[in-house]
Amino acid sequence: MALINTGKEVFKGVLYQVTPDSIGVKGDTSLVFFKPGEIKNIKIKEIKGFEYKKYLNYEPKSYDKFSTKMVPVRKWGEKDPTIEEELSGRIITSFYNTALNGLTSSWGFMNKSLANIKINYDERIYKEEFKDLTYRSLAYQLDPEHNASAPEELRAAVSIKDN
Repeated sequence: MALINTGKEVFKGVLYQVTPDSIGVKGDTSLVFFKPGEIKNIKIKEIKGFEYKKYLNYEPKSYDKFSTKMVPVRKWGEKDPTIEEELSGRIITSFYNTALNGLTSSWGFMNKSLANIKINYDERIYKEEFKDLTYRSLAYQLDPEHNASAPEELRAAVSIKDN
C-alpha cells in the first residue's frame, strides 16, 4: 500500500510500477503515474498477516509424579475438577484469549510499519531511492526472473524502515 503526497493531494493505492521517469500507483479504478518532480513524499505501509496466540492456558490437572505403573498421581489432597469446573475454565480462558488477541491485532493494525521516503520534488533524491522503491513495487515482485535471482541482501533491503 502506498500513499503518494503531491503537496496538493494524497493518492492511495498499490505501488504498481517504478521506472526512472515515473511511479505508477494502482488505485481502486485506474493506474496513475507521477513524475518524480511532482512528489513530495511517499509512505509505504506493510500489510501483515495475523496469528492467533494463546495467552492463557487452562490446565487443571497438575500431577506431582508418575506411579510405578505409569499412571499419573495427583498432588496430595487435590481432587479432580468436576465437568462443570473443567468446562467453565476452558470457556473462560478461550474468552480471554480471544479478547486479548482482538486487542493486540487491532493495535497492530493501527500501528503498521511505515517507510516514509521524502522526495521533496527533487529528482536526485528519487534516483537515490529508486532501487528501494523498485524492490517494493508489485511489478518487480511478480516478475519470476527478479524473484529467483534476487540475492539475500536485496531482499533485506525491502524490509520496512521507520523514518
